[in-house]
Amino acid sequence: MTRRGAGGKKQGSCCGCLDRVLNKVTVAFPFTPLRVAMEKLKRILDPNKVVLNLAAQRNFDAIRELATVLLQDEVVPDQKRLIAALIRREQQASTGIGKGVAVPHAHEDGIQRQLLAIGISQAGIDFSAPDGQLVHIIALLVTPLKHQKQHMALLAALSQRLQQEKVRQRLQQAADAAEIVDIFTDDSPPG
Repeated sequence: MTRRGAGGKKQGSCCGCLDRVLNKVTVAFPFTPLRVAMEKLKRILDPNKVVLNLAAQRNFDAIRELATVLLQDEVVPDQKRLIAALIRREQQASTGIGKGVAVPHAHEDGIQRQLLAIGISQAGIDFSAPDGQLVHIIALLVTPLKHQKQHMALLAALSQRLQQEKVRQRLQQAADAAEIVDIFTDDSPPG
């Protein structure tokens, strides 16, 4: 699926996975601009929630590893239940969205605010992505159950940011967690 954007420039991915996610959210929630969601991502991404070298070799283990980092300083009534919800979501349908990216996510009761963790796997992890590529960048998102619209907008913003090849390359080459945060908060167009 290839679209033409402003100026007739091609947009799309090898299988259109990221485009479909972005389009569905934009159509379903036109009142939640992606810019607002991207600003929210910038506020919730913390260097302490970044894992540069994931030890996990399997998708469920990667989710557990990132969730453990994500929740270590958070007040969450039932962390095991939340991790189980993330795993259950992955079992229902892969969160591997193509181009070496996965975005495991859940929205649950007992969560007080949006939480985001980023993990980098140099070796790559099989998330059964539609394009068949191993995943090197994992963005794990958890939001309160009552914030479903914001949850979808944040997913769209993550997808849009991670769709950019230069961003993905910079994330994989980052030297430390602060650099990962800088890449996400950099407003300059990739190039």
